[in-house]
Amino acid sequence: MARKVSSATRRMASGALASALLLGAGTAMAQNLDLDRAVSTAGKWAAQADAGKADAMWKASSSTMQKSVTQDNWTKYITNLRGAVGNETDRNWVGVSKIDNPKDLPPGQYLNVVYATKFAKAMTVETVSLAKGSSGWQPIGYIVREANPNAAANKANAAAPAPAAQPASGK
Repeated sequence: MARKVSSATRRMASGALASALLLGAGTAMAQNLDLDRAVSTAGKWAAQADAGKADAMWKASSSTMQKSVTQDNWTKYITNLRGAVGNETDRNWVGVSKIDNPKDLPPGQYLNVVYATKFAKAMTVETVSLAKGSSGWQPIGYIVREANPNAAANKANAAAPAPAAQPASGK
């Protein structure tokens, strides 16, 4: 025999279920907003490279990156890189990979934001690496590689944060 449930009990149960669903949705929404901020930060940083603003990129980067490459060497890196690939003509965000506590970097959360980017002289895979800091996501590395038809190689390249830059050798 079925037991009768009062309408007050049903309302209370429905309210509890709705609250639980909203709390779960709130967590997912917060994570999505955080991811949106990360992708936005990466896009703005890549746009600075497009505009030839290597100094602004360096100033906006994390202290970890600033300790690993001088502002002068960063400017040389971006200038040489962009000289090799030309001007950006099309950029499409293709994915984000999360890395916790990667080797050779301070403990923490890191993201790689990956783009398929067409430059005047090359089709590339462009990666902006970000570190989670107290003020949000901060750029920590930027690498542009020629697109590789071997998807497995590109996936492996996205598995670790991009290094800040290879300092220019020489004088």
